[in-house]
Amino acid sequence: MSPRMRLFPAVVLGLTVLAFAAPAANARARVTIPEFQIEGGAPALTNQLQDGFVLGLVRAGVQVLDPGDTAHKLEGHPELQHCDASPCLKSIGQVLDVGYLVRVKIEVAGNSYKGVARLYSTEGAAPAALPIATESKSCDVCTVAEARATLLRLADAVRTHIDEPLPPPVPAAPLAPPAAPRLAGPALLTMVGALAVAAGAAVLASQASCTGTACSENRTRNIGGGVLIGAGAALTLTGAYVTIVRAHGADPVTGVAVGMRW
Repeated sequence: MSPRMRLFPAVVLGLTVLAFAAPAANARARVTIPEFQIEGGAPALTNQLQDGFVLGLVRAGVQVLDPGDTAHKLEGHPELQHCDASPCLKSIGQVLDVGYLVRVKIEVAGNSYKGVARLYSTEGAAPAALPIATESKSCDVCTVAEARATLLRLADAVRTHIDEPLPPPVPAAPLAPPAAPRLAGPALLTMVGALAVAAGAAVLASQASCTGTACSENRTRNIGGGVLIGAGAALTLTGAYVTIVRAHGADPVTGVAVGMRW
C-alpha cells in the first residue's frame, strides 16, 4: 500500500472528529454506520472502501460515526449491538444522539463491485426497522481506486435522503411594558379649575351693598365671578374625568382626548 493510501484513514478520522466538534449553533445531520459488510473481498479492502463511503458523507456536511466508533459507544449497551428491531434502532439513535442509521453491504466478484446502502431513521413515528431509502452503485471490472469512487457516489446518493435538523426556535422578544399614563396634565388642569372656582366664589363674596356707583361694580363682579366659577368648574370636571380614565389604562372620548393632548 502506498504512503498516501496509509495516511488516508487518518485524514478521514480527523475530518470526522472536526465534524463532531462543530458548535451546536451549526447543527448538522448525524449518522451512524453500525455495519459495513464486504462479501468476497480481502479484509484490507474493507478499510479503503469504508473510508471512501465515510468521506462522501463527511464532505457533504454530515456528522458520521463509523463502525468502530459506533461499536465503542455501544459497549455499555450489549442489548443494542445485534438488534434490528424498531425499538432497538430508536434506542441507538437516543444513545448515540443520531437521527439516521446506515447499513452498507458490498459484494465483490473478482474486479467487480456492487454496493448497497440502506438508510434508516431513528426518529419519528414510523417503524425504524423499515429503511426510508435504499441506494446501490456498481463498478464492473475496475480498480480499487475506482471502487472507492463508486462508494463516494453511493454516499452522495444516500445524502440526498438525509434532512438537516431544524434550527432551534428564536425566542420571541419580550413585549415592552406599557407606557405609564400621562396624568400630570389633567391633574394640573383640575387644580387650575379648582382655583378658578375658588377665585370666583371669593369675588362674589367680596361684593359691597348696592348703593350709588357700587351697583355697577357689583354687576361687573357678578359677571367676572360667574365666569371664573363656570370656567373653573368645566376645567375641574374635564381634568378629573381625563385623570380617572387614563389611570385605568383607557383613552378619554375623542373630543376630550384631542383637547388634552399636551
